[in-house]
Amino acid sequence: MLRLFREKLQIKIGYFLTRLGDRKMEPTSLFIVRSLPANDRISMEFDYSHDGGKPKQFRMDRIKEEEMGQTFSRLKNSITSKFLKRKRKKNEPEIEYEETPLKFTINGVEINSESKVRVVEALTQGSEVCINDQKYQVSVNPPTVLKLELPKSMMSGFPIFPKVDLQFANVMDSEYTWNRVHKDFIHLNDSLKHANRTFLCNEKSYTPTNDDIDHKIELSCIPKLGDKSGSMSTVISKVEVEAGPGVCPFETRHMYNSELTDSTSFRVVSYNILADAFADTDFTRNELYPYCPPYAQSIDYRKQLLLKEILGYNADIICLQEVDEKIFDRYLLPALQINGFSGVFQMKTGKIREGEALFYRNSKFRALEEHSIDITQSLEEEAYKDIKEKLTKYEVLYEFYKKRKNVLQVHVLESVSDPHKKLCVANTHLFFHRDFDHIRIIQGVVSIRHLEQVMTKYREKGDNISLVFCGDFNASPQSPLHGFLSKSQLSPEEYDLQIKDTGEKVTNFDFSHGFNLTSACGYPRYTNYVGGFHGQLDYVFVDSSLEAVSVVPPPDHEQVTQHVALPSIVFPSDHIAQVCVLRWK
Repeated sequence: MLRLFREKLQIKIGYFLTRLGDRKMEPTSLFIVRSLPANDRISMEFDYSHDGGKPKQFRMDRIKEEEMGQTFSRLKNSITSKFLKRKRKKNEPEIEYEETPLKFTINGVEINSESKVRVVEALTQGSEVCINDQKYQVSVNPPTVLKLELPKSMMSGFPIFPKVDLQFANVMDSEYTWNRVHKDFIHLNDSLKHANRTFLCNEKSYTPTNDDIDHKIELSCIPKLGDKSGSMSTVISKVEVEAGPGVCPFETRHMYNSELTDSTSFRVVSYNILADAFADTDFTRNELYPYCPPYAQSIDYRKQLLLKEILGYNADIICLQEVDEKIFDRYLLPALQINGFSGVFQMKTGKIREGEALFYRNSKFRALEEHSIDITQSLEEEAYKDIKEKLTKYEVLYEFYKKRKNVLQVHVLESVSDPHKKLCVANTHLFFHRDFDHIRIIQGVVSIRHLEQVMTKYREKGDNISLVFCGDFNASPQSPLHGFLSKSQLSPEEYDLQIKDTGEKVTNFDFSHGFNLTSACGYPRYTNYVGGFHGQLDYVFVDSSLEAVSVVPPPDHEQVTQHVALPSIVFPSDHIAQVCVLRWK
């Protein structure tokens, strides 16, 4: 114990003496240490050159509690092995090399195979490591770029949002540099590289111009966390910038949203963005959307239009349906985070990994709680017993309902400017088949029952909470589901509900609720327009405590049909985004 104490004391005293008394001998290289609190291991990384040889990179992963003597022995063996391998490659097996001499010190204290001090105590931030005559400064958990990628498709006029994975760094703190480079840039010599690099900007994203067409884009990132910086990482796009499709109809709609809302109101977008899993298949290319060029159905193309469209609405709350999990993680979330949003994803329970996504502007709202549910499984709970009893009278319907994979995404948000004002934001995508109104009714009734429970919980605490219910309901304004939502009740006599397979009439679906809901975006001619169908399926329902201040009008019909139907080279989805500004009454 006394020896261990002396070693620790030596290392610490030596470090301060080195820093205070030997200013001329500053470390010139980094000895990078990565150590996560929840992990019992610690990793080390550094470059070392032995006897003037070519520098080699060394990486080690050790247990934090390991004694430095063991680490030193492992390090010595690793260096010896790596540099002896270099000799053998030169076909000099007849030369016998002695064991690689190695003097290893930390803050001036020599470490040998007998050293007992723990690794985690020795290798601390700012410590000085010396291997023979090479000096290093220990950098613990430096900001690091794990991955930096540019899209596989880039078009003039459409923003580029890189894929940036950082460790011990913050995307917003980090520095970015965008350059335009020659398409054969990597094959140029240094002087030509300098002449063929044009600085573009230092923003977190970049929108190519016509000048960038047929050029590649270079992006450099210096990862940062506060004042702490890491090593720069650079990537060059694999493709050149292409010409875009020109002005898209949604850009005209953006003119109605040129400014952010004030503190008394907020802008909502509800949009079915057409999942990649459904858009880019042989069936969609040949049967469903044969009028749309295959390249325009590709997510590499569509995501550029989607990001530009969604961001251009300057919304405060964005509810998206048919969101692929990978699209959320790789593109939507990073792009919207850079633009001041937080986002959450709710995946459906089926095999296809798609679901709903909710984003909110951080300057307007903060998240309080999540109350999302699986609509199908919730029917089995006690709170929905009366609904289930009505459904189970029709065994065919009940069995069909149990196979549905729909979810209700629910988050309660709080106004940043007035914490007394809260929003219950719901987002869903209900069953699509036109012959199954009765299934959508039950899904809608379960959803409303759940929202009533959530709202009651907050109102009992005295909170002023309002409801915004967005989604693709797959229900026309004449449908029984819309009647239930907008009239607060459903009478079986109003609608002719029959089970398709048996012809049996459904006569006991009499439901009601306590909300007074209105369609904030009104009733446009359609929100979905494909080759064989058009009609309104998408809504932003709000309760009586909210009122619509303004609604972004739909695109002109001529624009929608210019390329036959949706999607097209200028419409990234087969749905049209619903956009409105709401205000608390």
